[in-house]
Amino acid sequence: MDTKMTPFNKVVMFAALWFVTYTICFLTLKKLSPDTVTGIILSLLPVITFALFIYSIIKGVASMDEVQIRVQMEAVVIAFSLALLMIMTLGLLDLVVTLNKEDWGYRHLVPYFFIFYFVGLIISKRKYAIDNEKHD
Repeated sequence: MDTKMTPFNKVVMFAALWFVTYTICFLTLKKLSPDTVTGIILSLLPVITFALFIYSIIKGVASMDEVQIRVQMEAVVIAFSLALLMIMTLGLLDLVVTLNKEDWGYRHLVPYFFIFYFVGLIISKRKYAIDNEKHD
């Protein structure tokens, strides 16, 4: 029996680890209002788990074939472009009208980056007709 984790499973595991760490730290910071040192530590803890997540993605790309790599690259390019467009638009709008930081703060923008990536992934997979292909 092979107990070695596939690159895809590692990505999922590190994504879950980051999500849990981020959620716990976010809720702790929001509900308990810790002192400055503890707050900084809690703010940086998800950075470590996210770095592990990014590292697992990069290692996972190395195990993909050329078409899968191209699909991932196009998804990232689309996501990056949409993220820049959103940040540029919000930056210019903020010069004209004051945007509510409770609605448009940094932590509110992060989910859009993930949405943009998955939109790019859907577009790219359709372009290359990749639907039910195994990615592990």
